[in-house]
Amino acid sequence: MSLRVVGRKEDPDTGASTHYKLSDGRIVTRAEGVAMCKRGELPGYHVVEVNGVPYLRDNPDTRPEDNIDHQPLI
Repeated sequence: MSLRVVGRKEDPDTGASTHYKLSDGRIVTRAEGVAMCKRGELPGYHVVEVNGVPYLRDNPDTRPEDNIDHQPLI
């Protein structure tokens, strides 16, 4: 089964994701998640840059409930 993002931690000042909780229970930093995605370890996600900072974004589909922004805060 492929890994999914099931939670996130965000910067309280900016609201930007700083960590991701994965479906296997691991919590990884944003940089670790981006590296995993680039290596193909997080199918269903891609990397975007916002103001020069890379973030994970889920691939478009018709289910908004699986969007990273809709995952619970950890």
